[in-house]
Amino acid sequence: MLRFLILRKEIVAMSKNSGALPNANHKWVSSVLYALISNALQVYGILMLGWHFFPILYLWWWEELILTVFGVFKLRRLRPILLETEPETEVQAGESAVRTRFFLLFVYFVFVLVMGGFVFAPKGSYVENILTLMFKNAVFNLNLLVFIGLQAWVFWSDFYPNPRSHRGEWSILRNTFNVRSAVIHVGLLAGAVLAFLLQRYQFAHTEHAFMFGFMALKTVVEIGGAVKFKSPQPPK
Repeated sequence: MLRFLILRKEIVAMSKNSGALPNANHKWVSSVLYALISNALQVYGILMLGWHFFPILYLWWWEELILTVFGVFKLRRLRPILLETEPETEVQAGESAVRTRFFLLFVYFVFVLVMGGFVFAPKGSYVENILTLMFKNAVFNLNLLVFIGLQAWVFWSDFYPNPRSHRGEWSILRNTFNVRSAVIHVGLLAGAVLAFLLQRYQFAHTEHAFMFGFMALKTVVEIGGAVKFKSPQPPK
């Protein structure tokens, strides 16, 4: 009975003070939820709709673009707080590093579009790839909308009202190149090696192995990043 009363008191206290809630749970829950929904939609696209690797790579590009846009929003929210402990030149340098990511994403867009969409893509997938680019792929669009919705939820419900509690993310937000950005490089390499091995030992559907390898690595990095910040950082 005493334990129940203590638990009830803690719940009431947290309900009156939303800042007492563990902030990083938003990111943890959203990452796991998105991984489940996204992988289910992509597996459906691959097995039922005959997707090749272009929609998978193109979705990664859109995720990076959305995260970069929200990164800019977060740094603007953090600016007054950062200026309390850092000179303005250092704050501006961090903001400039984030904007540089847009150029990097432009380079990736050319690579994904030209190489993934046409050069290495099977000839029968050209029309489907163009339809995906024009947002005529319903499953792809749903996947993208889910990602945008979850990122917006995390930002407005957690980061915006509690920016000081996310000290662990401050330095990462100001990096031009981060761990998640390396996914396309390592993921493509891992997928290619897996596809090569399966082909060598005469397994079918080597392209599926390539895509699933890339998806698995992306999921591990995404959830791993959420686990890192699961324990809220004490504000300073």
